[in-house]
Amino acid sequence: MKGQLKKWAVILRAYSWPASLVPVVLGSVVGWRAGRFSWADFIFTFAAALMVHSAANLANTYFDFRKGVDKKETADDRGLVDGLISPRNMLFTALGLFAAGGLIGLLLVFKNGIPGLFWLGAAGFALAWFYTGTGFAYKYRTLGDVGVFFAFGPFIVGGTALIQARVLLPEALWASIPVGLLIVGILHANNMRDVKSDGDAGFATLAAALGPGGAFKFYYALIFLPYLFSLTLGSVWPPVFCALSIPLAVKLYQRAAKGDFSPLVPETARLVAVFGLLLSAGLYFA
Repeated sequence: MKGQLKKWAVILRAYSWPASLVPVVLGSVVGWRAGRFSWADFIFTFAAALMVHSAANLANTYFDFRKGVDKKETADDRGLVDGLISPRNMLFTALGLFAAGGLIGLLLVFKNGIPGLFWLGAAGFALAWFYTGTGFAYKYRTLGDVGVFFAFGPFIVGGTALIQARVLLPEALWASIPVGLLIVGILHANNMRDVKSDGDAGFATLAAALGPGGAFKFYYALIFLPYLFSLTLGSVWPPVFCALSIPLAVKLYQRAAKGDFSPLVPETARLVAVFGLLLSAGLYFA
């Protein structure tokens, strides 16, 4: 049983789950501050976000493998290259998770009477699928960072607040920015690690386009700008709480400066979890 759980943690890239779960917590806190909160809606949103995120991870792995980006000798994403699951089963699992997440989204649309959530969810699904899917694959057109910022920042945080408050809250979109930047940091760390393999496959990410020096500077901005942004949230508590995670950010800076990319990716996800929960706590107490 333990071995199966470990295998699926690798296949689903469970280390990245804070990127979808933290925005749900943050959006729920913003909705609560606006005067509405439902545990049932929180659980449904939490489940849908996790399913769609996991589906997107599987689809990304599947298309990277098919396009020759992930190879056994170099890939850190080991699900397919190590034969933990077949490509066919991975694709069908991704489609099944997309469908399950979509059904929960439709339930929330009709249950809460918020048709705008349908279009927000549709945009999120498009960003998840076309990240590496089909011939467009915007990840390899240097647009991956932008897509991930919107998908995991304003879309999930704003969508969660919309589900809770029944209205789109500008403060949710504003609060999503620091978390969105940190989540882009996970992707950017991954792309800095994979510059050579992406280039060998004929693709270019923003990390490759910026060059080594520019890519490092962009990563540093992604992990430190959120602390400055926390000062704009209208209370002393968000920056005070967020400051507790600064040692983790400094550790990431030091690891990136050494070019130690493999552990940098999951450790950036860890910073997302810690910073995001501290930001949510700061807003709760504000």
